[in-house]
Amino acid sequence: MSAIAQEPADGLIHGVVISVTTNENNELVSFSVVNASGDIYDLKVRAEASPTEYGLENRTGERWSSNQSNGAKEAADQLLDHQQRFAPITVEATGGVASLVIEMESADLGTNLGFLFTIFAITWAGFFAYIFVMSRRQRDLERAVSTLTELSNETDVQNKQ
Repeated sequence: MSAIAQEPADGLIHGVVISVTTNENNELVSFSVVNASGDIYDLKVRAEASPTEYGLENRTGERWSSNQSNGAKEAADQLLDHQQRFAPITVEATGGVASLVIEMESADLGTNLGFLFTIFAITWAGFFAYIFVMSRRQRDLERAVSTLTELSNETDVQNKQ
């Protein structure tokens, strides 16, 4: 059953924006996020000391990075865009105040890069093993052809006598 979070949100919150609150200047004041469990978190933003940081992408995949002090109107627009697209975000919050809002991180990139390197290394090792095997087969085939050529020449010489 979904419920509004009673305690101030702390830690990382992964979810979708469900509401955005702006002031009379259309600057972001707060927003709400719902996670996969249905828990709703109301989060405020901070413009003063250590303002809320943003790293979001728009519909075309362009990255927008700013903070609440420099881009409060754009932050509201970006979060409204994410709300309309149901685009997942990750929020780092302390005491119900968002300190960082980014695109949702689905996996640890460091771990994925390790797998990518492993597959890359295995692929290249396989390629070089294939080249080695094929070169040996070609050498064996060349030997067989030269042996057959010699036998054919000897047979021709014997037939002529």
